[in-house]
Amino acid sequence: MENQKIQELYVEALKLVTFFNRPENDKFLLELNHIDLDFKLFPLFVAISKMQPVTVQTISNFSGKHHSTISRQIQRLEKGKLIETAVNPSDSRSHIVKLSIAGEKLSEQIKIARQQTMQKALADVTDEQQETIINSLKLLNAILLKNTPDFKEII
Repeated sequence: MENQKIQELYVEALKLVTFFNRPENDKFLLELNHIDLDFKLFPLFVAISKMQPVTVQTISNFSGKHHSTISRQIQRLEKGKLIETAVNPSDSRSHIVKLSIAGEKLSEQIKIARQQTMQKALADVTDEQQETIINSLKLLNAILLKNTPDFKEII
């Protein structure tokens, strides 16, 4: 592949990642859909919902945030009764985190809100174009992840 095409692919992928990682988008989604969750906790909550049951260390490694930061955020989610923690039966030094019943309900609300948002965004995109986008993203992910050392698909 030519250097120019590689650079263009990288730039477009980075734009997509940046879009999904912008806290303002999370805040907008939560406010628009009247979802009661601090937008600062949103990425952690979503990660737990996708990875559960999961250790605090795994979440820390996945997010790239320090263990103590994740622990403080987990305490906030636990205080809000959105998650439950327990000592890891395999290693009593660590804790397992999973969504509570209230957290599962909130996760479903978020899923519905995201689907509605994507439906609006893709309203003018044909089914064939959507399939092309999906297949292209799957191919790109497969290619990149194949060349990533020690990658374990989590989400």
